[in-house]
Amino acid sequence: MRGLFRGDTGYSFGALTPATIAATPTGLVRAASGIVTLTTTGNHNFVAGQVATVYDVGRTAGTAITSVGGTRFGGNYLIQAVPSATTLTLLPLDDVILHQAPDTGGGGQVVSIAFETAATGTAGQAFALANIGDNSQSPWGFFVDGIFQAAPTFECDVQVAAVDAANEYQTVANGNVTTADATNFTFHFDVTWTGAKFARLFMRTNTGSVGFIGRIRG
Repeated sequence: MRGLFRGDTGYSFGALTPATIAATPTGLVRAASGIVTLTTTGNHNFVAGQVATVYDVGRTAGTAITSVGGTRFGGNYLIQAVPSATTLTLLPLDDVILHQAPDTGGGGQVVSIAFETAATGTAGQAFALANIGDNSQSPWGFFVDGIFQAAPTFECDVQVAAVDAANEYQTVANGNVTTADATNFTFHFDVTWTGAKFARLFMRTNTGSVGFIGRIRG
């Protein structure tokens, strides 16, 4: 197993999730700057800072992306802001999309990492840690970033193990995180060298099962 190398990111909580884009002409609105405002038909549960991909899911009405002016909307974007539960402000990452003319459109889907309902007692996805034997790789330390969808009351444990089995995981020293930023609902935790081969997050308590995204970075 390759494991997480330095710079790699694994999502212990949070998963790629599609959302349906509203129909033309309100689903996709591109400004002269290239910035796109996207509206979904239901709550998307996405977060700013993630990459989002706009794409066709078919060729019938409502599944294919259409545009009033005939320009292109499909491609990769950075989520700059989340104005509401059903809207996104998107910065194009593909040059061909960034330089399209102002236009409106809709249809298709958008996919990105979404908040996961992390109930009390839930173990997140585990990841192998790269073991190269030098100071550049993740056995010499890794990093955890968490973000909640709303103000949480929680304990999220950073755990490691030599074997990827539930009864092998132990919480690292001071790794029982209980405090998040009061404005952005985020936390960060640095793990120094442990010699462990696997890492995961464990949501020990989460009052109200507030939506959560938890990243492990090599």
